[in-house]
Amino acid sequence: MTGAQEAFRAQLQNLVVQVLNRYWDLVAETQTLKSTQRSLEVSQKFLEDTRNQIEVGVLARVALPRAQAEVASRQQDLVLAQMDVRQRENSLKELLSRTEDPMLEAAQIVPLDQIQIPETDNLPSVRELVARARAQRPDVAIAKINDDAAEISLLGTQNSLLPTALAFGSAWDAGVAGTPQLSGGKANNFFVGGFGTALGQVFRRNFPNERGGAYISIPLYNRQAQGDYGIDQLQFRKSQLSGQKDSKQIEVDISNQVIGLRQARARYTAAVNTRTLQEQLLKAEQDKFNFGISSVNNIIQAQRALVSTQSAEVTALASYSQARVAMDQLLGETLEVNHVSLAEGLSGRK
Repeated sequence: MTGAQEAFRAQLQNLVVQVLNRYWDLVAETQTLKSTQRSLEVSQKFLEDTRNQIEVGVLARVALPRAQAEVASRQQDLVLAQMDVRQRENSLKELLSRTEDPMLEAAQIVPLDQIQIPETDNLPSVRELVARARAQRPDVAIAKINDDAAEISLLGTQNSLLPTALAFGSAWDAGVAGTPQLSGGKANNFFVGGFGTALGQVFRRNFPNERGGAYISIPLYNRQAQGDYGIDQLQFRKSQLSGQKDSKQIEVDISNQVIGLRQARARYTAAVNTRTLQEQLLKAEQDKFNFGISSVNNIIQAQRALVSTQSAEVTALASYSQARVAMDQLLGETLEVNHVSLAEGLSGRK
């Protein structure tokens, strides 16, 4: 592909990455909204249980405001979560369409996907990942095209420092014929005739003409050409060093991203385990509360801790999805992984 096509592929890849990140952010916020709704339901159930126990005389009426305050707090969290989802929707719509569309503005985006973390990433070695990145990344292809152009420019500038030699030669034949106009003497029959006679003289090469020559130019103290050649040399070496630096940076970035992907998986696993344990602790506190051996404060603290662990789990999910998208971008495989056709992008098809 040409440099312009590679540049377009890089822009298209960046756009797809932005859309993916905002979409997965919307999915994460939607899951946060669902967990907030569940937390509100748990708080409302606890408020109902508290009222029942107050009615039967198990609890004092002073416990009711704490349970009501917890419900109000969860309702506020729900409102904030709904606002965050709307903001994520608007941000995604802004990327999907740059023109004013009332139908799109009024539409609600309902994510059908869930952030799924596979059991294993099955990542090959860093060396193999680096090789894939060098073969597929558009910026690497653009850098190679620029290096080739700089090398060609260097050769063109170098030619002005070399001697110039020019040799030329030419040969042609002539024919002369016509009707004599005698003023005395006898006409030469060799020249008497018409076009055929002249053409025969040409083919017989009766009047050949030949010319040849040579020209040589040796530049002496061509300072301007030497300066241009020196500048092109420096630019070419600079381009080579920049390419080597970028190549090393690719290795570092991929190595760091592999570590980041593994860390995101570990954080998610820890968050899931913590959330599971906190759910068990909350259930245990609720059972103890029903038997009258726990307090409202303990229940509320357990509920808040569960909300915190659920939020941490969603954050870990979003971090993993963004790490996966970043890995595909580093490898230059974003379009292929997400089934985006470069040909359709070039043709302007949606």
